[in-house]
Amino acid sequence: MATKESTTVKEGAQTREHRSQFEQFWREFRKNRLSIVGAVIIGLTLFAAIFAPFIAPHDPATQFDAPEGEHNPLPPGSTLFVEGESNEQITAYLGTDNHGRDLLSRMIFGLRTLMIISIGVNAVAMSVGIALGAIAGYLGNSWVDETIMRAMDIILSFPSLILAIAIIGILGAGTTDYGWISVPNLAKIIFVIGFAYIPRFARVMRSAVLKEMEEDYVDAAKSLGASDTHILTRDVLVNTIPIVVVQATLYMATAVLASAGLSFLGLGLQPPTASLGLMLSNARSFVYSGQWWYPVFPGLALMIIILGFNLLGDGLRDALDPRYSQEGSNDQ
Repeated sequence: MATKESTTVKEGAQTREHRSQFEQFWREFRKNRLSIVGAVIIGLTLFAAIFAPFIAPHDPATQFDAPEGEHNPLPPGSTLFVEGESNEQITAYLGTDNHGRDLLSRMIFGLRTLMIISIGVNAVAMSVGIALGAIAGYLGNSWVDETIMRAMDIILSFPSLILAIAIIGILGAGTTDYGWISVPNLAKIIFVIGFAYIPRFARVMRSAVLKEMEEDYVDAAKSLGASDTHILTRDVLVNTIPIVVVQATLYMATAVLASAGLSFLGLGLQPPTASLGLMLSNARSFVYSGQWWYPVFPGLALMIIILGFNLLGDGLRDALDPRYSQEGSNDQ
């Protein structure tokens, strides 16, 4: 009976502690109005990406006929005719691309592919980078640590986008067949960009683990006979979660930019896939011909998404580690 009561009391104390930590996080997070703006931007982006088939006014692949005497790309608010059916009309709220496809619909579906790639890139980079960085940090100043970090330094010696371009240039754009294995283009882009970002997470994680290894609770766990695996996974890594969350949010922005850059160069997603990078690439020839909406709207969407991730990442960093905001206040 006493054991049950003590267990209940302990669980209640842990619940109150977690609630208190969340309240403190939310209090620090909402102090920064720009972080709220970033959260709203990313929230709306995720909503549009998830519900793209229900939000987009038209099929992104449908090509519409331009009115007589006009040609694509058409300006925002233009009235279009369904190909082969002159009686059915639609409105292109943001105009059309050079193939007569609704720009708004393609942008919404482009957000979906962009978020899939960005989340996938972070998943690959985080899973491998955190594992390597944690091992290197826990076994600091050993041959394992030196081997892992020298390998990361070699990868870091190349700019991430240049490395991704080189790898995709070797593998080839589009779906690639390796014997009986067929690798979709989307998966290849995710793994290539993710590979280029592995060292970033590995270095941050190694630094965080080295710092945690100096704490008293690690020595206490060792004195109690806890295994290295238990200390690393149950104690050390748990305390590095805030750092990982902040880094993942900030690198989402770089992943967005990298995936759009590859598509812009023709090495990423291939037509007719809806992609903001592809849309910007196709719009290059229309920049000085008066069709301003074609490059402006996709470019503006890309800029806002990257800004949103950066604002959200800065807000999370200040909320999860208030020392940053305190240092910023002292500098001012």
